[in-house]
Amino acid sequence: MLAGCWLRTHARAERALVVALASALAGAAAAAPDRPVITEIYVDPPGANDGPVGRDLANLHQEYLEIYLPTAAELHASLDKDSLDLTIYDVEGDASSTGVGLVNYRIDLPTFDLDPSNGLTGLARPASGIVVVGWVDYVGDPPTALAGTPATRVALVNGGVTSTPGYTFVALNGNEFAGTTNFPTPLAISAIDASERTGGLFENGSSATLLVNRDSPAYAQLFDEADAAHVPPLANADPNLPSGAVLGTAALLDAVAANDHRKFDPLEQPYATPTGDDIDLETVLPLGGAFSRLVPQLLETEQGYARLLVDVVKTTEDASAANDDPVADALGAYRTIASAGPFFPTPGVAPAFATPAQLSVADASVQVFPVLAGTTGRPGLRAANLGGDFGMDVAATPGASSAPGTVALAAGAVAASIGAQERVFPQVEATVPIGALDGALATSTVTVAASKASPADPPVANPVQAVTATFQVLSPVNGKAANGLPFQATTFAALQPLPPPAVGTNEFATTSLGAFVAQHLGSLVADTRGNGATLVDPATNLGDPVLVDAMEKDMPDLPAAYIDVPSPAGLESLVATVLTSAEWLSGADSYTDNFDATFSAVRAIDLALPETATSGGVFRPSERVHFVDALGGVGDPTSGLTDATSDRGFEVAIVDTNVQQAGTLETGATDDFGLVVEVGAVRPGALVVPGQFVFLSFTGGFEGTDIDTLEVAPGGARTVVVYLDLDLLDTVLGARTIRRLMVVDAGTGSGAVNVMEAFSLNVEGASVPAVPPWHAALGAALLGAAGLRRLRRAA
Repeated sequence: MLAGCWLRTHARAERALVVALASALAGAAAAAPDRPVITEIYVDPPGANDGPVGRDLANLHQEYLEIYLPTAAELHASLDKDSLDLTIYDVEGDASSTGVGLVNYRIDLPTFDLDPSNGLTGLARPASGIVVVGWVDYVGDPPTALAGTPATRVALVNGGVTSTPGYTFVALNGNEFAGTTNFPTPLAISAIDASERTGGLFENGSSATLLVNRDSPAYAQLFDEADAAHVPPLANADPNLPSGAVLGTAALLDAVAANDHRKFDPLEQPYATPTGDDIDLETVLPLGGAFSRLVPQLLETEQGYARLLVDVVKTTEDASAANDDPVADALGAYRTIASAGPFFPTPGVAPAFATPAQLSVADASVQVFPVLAGTTGRPGLRAANLGGDFGMDVAATPGASSAPGTVALAAGAVAASIGAQERVFPQVEATVPIGALDGALATSTVTVAASKASPADPPVANPVQAVTATFQVLSPVNGKAANGLPFQATTFAALQPLPPPAVGTNEFATTSLGAFVAQHLGSLVADTRGNGATLVDPATNLGDPVLVDAMEKDMPDLPAAYIDVPSPAGLESLVATVLTSAEWLSGADSYTDNFDATFSAVRAIDLALPETATSGGVFRPSERVHFVDALGGVGDPTSGLTDATSDRGFEVAIVDTNVQQAGTLETGATDDFGLVVEVGAVRPGALVVPGQFVFLSFTGGFEGTDIDTLEVAPGGARTVVVYLDLDLLDTVLGARTIRRLMVVDAGTGSGAVNVMEAFSLNVEGASVPAVPPWHAALGAALLGAAGLRRLRRAA
């Protein structure tokens, strides 16, 4: 589960990068940097290893690092255009490493002469300006030689090249054994040992990659820990980045750091004070240190990193040092790359603003989309614009479904005006009947077509591509215990963000839920906080912080106010329910920060529901909603759980506000929460008893998984509705009703879910309103016999 939490956090940041990209590009000057910069690092090719020993011959790429060299005219006057001497350092940042803060390797590149008009004093600048540093092939494992002859060595990029393919390839191991003459080799490398031949140099994990000018007075020659020249215990392997006393800022040309620690947040760098969480790179790149603002840290989400555009100037590359901002650079200057795309490893390619738009479609291996039974989902295919700042419109047209009775397919929304180096998710509509089996698959050949957004733009490169897409049905019955085995019954939650209305002040009143509440409040619908009438009043201003504050049921602020709720049945209390949940026992830290010091009370709110039937809910929002996945995540544009219309009925709705007392909107970043319900009436033979607490799982995930609203709450949504489909509590557990709802905070910051109202949409004993005819399979599977009898009686 820790890995799941980590991946979910990284996925959030990846989408945040896409959102930030447009504004970053709009404000960036289209001018090439005046110093050499790192443009791409590919760290993790598929296969057994990252190095050239025992490599998978089917891999098109082994790891490499790519650098862009400016022209002589662009180069800053402080750098020597006739003798440019560059060194690459990698500094260990993994908090668990015994060598944290020490050099992993040093590569001294050959001298480059950017102005050969007065005589060539080093390697000439390639016309593309690009230098790629990577491996050539070995013979044997362990190696006994370099493959081929000194003149025919093969560069392990682009499927293997034997000569310079439009850029300069530097063979980092080209001085070993007989050496190589068809590629330049480093002046020195410290050091390639047996483990690095297999594991690679540019490895996964938290580290800082520095590109430095070794002619600078601030340069220091440092050595790999594994190098015989290293003087233990630290000495010449320690750059002492926090102080800058050894390797100085003046020598730094460019830098980037990958951080794979699950608690790292790119928005919080550099940390003002130690967090106490031992986050990777925290001690290596602290606030106030020589490199703390000059080394943006990126979340490690894929197999490598690349600059978005070579002429997007980072904050550390402009004339003012006062605005150096690692957050802006991390979110606005880089993207991730993967072997399966849509951003593929591209050694030798550094697009600029003026590059034409180019369609890229990810491999079929990653075009796999979850779709939920009983919904029409709209997953977006994984594609991108690989080119410059010319917009393109992208549409996805599916062919025939391989299983039309399981997943029926149609074209979805076109993704419009996709800019430079931006991901794009053209949608396909996938309709799944409620009776579809969990895990069922359907495939289709989808044609992805891109066209230029403006008639004046150049044509889109590679504008039409086809790919096989796979749609996998989700229809789980059980959640999961900590050991991964089926546990109790799962539920289905969906979120509906409500941005401010174009007309009026009340976004809730104009929704289908608002209309349903207005029609049935006091009968089928009941409010728990007495705010139902206010919420459906069109005159209510849901942006008024005073009014909203008066309506909220806030999480307690201080541990002294945290709560424990005893189970009326004498079973596990609220605190015990959290501490024995699968989420907690898995080792996840979702709720860790929300207990008091003695773990006897938890940050939560307790809401008394009227007796609410858990199955047979007749309300379905007519608007699109975002269902929660098994990890609690919401809003993944490549998931069929996002932008879905539901044929599922909901029994409970929670209304949350993002309006703060100052009138501003919280981001939703800490609106993470779990839900516990108290069982009411039960059926004969039930697996639960009245008064028992059930910690909900979602879509087959761990019992107690928290809902994460970050994906849908930002972007101007003042109000968010959370819907609960509880049918399986009845059909699996025999819990015919619930009578209590407890919201447990799982956030780690100052914000928290702020409940204005919790509605029962299925009050026990109330008459069921007339509804449109239901599909026989839908009614039988969703309601069960008891629910169908209720509908027939109502009719």
